[in-house]
Amino acid sequence: MHRVLVNVMQSGWSVHFISPDGKTRIGPWLLHDSHDEVLKILEWCDITPEELEEHHSAIRRWGCSSAVVWLTDPKLAALIKRGEGWPWNGYELRQMKEAGKYPPERLTLANVRRATAKKA
Repeated sequence: MHRVLVNVMQSGWSVHFISPDGKTRIGPWLLHDSHDEVLKILEWCDITPEELEEHHSAIRRWGCSSAVVWLTDPKLAALIKRGEGWPWNGYELRQMKEAGKYPPERLTLANVRRATAKKA
């Protein structure tokens, strides 16, 4: 099991994961349209009832929360894989969402080549 910190901000309903070592990128920032969608992510992370209660309290008080979750190897690997080709931070993603361009297309070598070819 891997200890992972999950940060949630009510503004834009963003969810972000921080790795146990603080260095490994875990998945992309995720933006949602509602608290219910965020709760589904927390449920997927197998958040404890105590952490979930603290999450609700923190969201009511401060508009943000952090929870420690314990992820299995497959779940951690799935989150890390989602982060591949995803260079944007939460601020950039919120701007994209406000402009109606969220979620952006993941960056891959093929995408970069295609974009470069269009400019030429």
